Amino acid sequence: MRATLSFLSIALFLTGCLEEQRYITPEGGGIFAMAIDESTPPFFESEDGNLYLLEERVLIDFRQPTDEELAALGDVGDMQIPYAQLPWLRRGDLEIQVDFTLSNLSPDSRVTAGVVLNGINEFHEYNPGVQVVDDELQIDFSQWERTYRLAPGERISGTIREEEIDEIAVDLASVVNMAPNPNQIVYFENQSANDRRSQMYIPDAIPALSGLRVGIRSEAPVPVLLEFTLRVRDRRGVLVQGDDEPWEAPQPALFGPADAAAAMMMMTP
Repeated sequence: MRATLSFLSIALFLTGCLEEQRYITPEGGGIFAMAIDESTPPFFESEDGNLYLLEERVLIDFRQPTDEELAALGDVGDMQIPYAQLPWLRRGDLEIQVDFTLSNLSPDSRVTAGVVLNGINEFHEYNPGVQVVDDELQIDFSQWERTYRLAPGERISGTIREEEIDEIAVDLASVVNMAPNPNQIVYFENQSANDRRSQMYIPDAIPALSGLRVGIRSEAPVPVLLEFTLRVRDRRGVLVQGDDEPWEAPQPALFGPADAAAAMMMMTP
């Protein structure tokens, strides 16, 4: 979904530049919401159990890059990047925060449900998969995920902070740059700043996130609701303004652990 941008907070003049903060909303305003219930079809079925997954693909509207900005993208020099050109949107251009509420709508059943996030940039979109190995259901890690055990009628709220979403941007660039084990790279307790296994695969230019896939995951169709908001802080003046036409970004390629494994096999003599 391409969301709309709401001016729900003032622009701040910080460190000599105009820093704008907006909330991303669905068309028509409000908050994003999705629910798993008894009518939700399984995302993945196996004899070992089913997996239920709903996701909302939220894209941010950016202004058109100038001719000068586009021309500069071809000047790669000796930078080590896994892209044909430099990204127009770079790490540090944006800061993103997600606030969410997860609710068990059942009056009499407990539910275990997960909140998941995966990053989208102008080149790639992270796409974890599911498989059965030795009769066991194995779910690839999302780039950010937490699992909650909710009592009947219970509601919990949480915030996914800017630095956590920045780590999603770094991890997405690293796995595309041929890091051999994407599940290890994106696991939320492994931080690229202090993980030697990750650091050697961080490219010299890291694309900013141009969107997120936010989802709810469960192994049972007990009614559970996820509501969330997405706030963007624009540090470079790249958000679309007023009624201007947004930038038509290239369609990102899906990339996940299975793609990384296939690429490694092709490189192995």
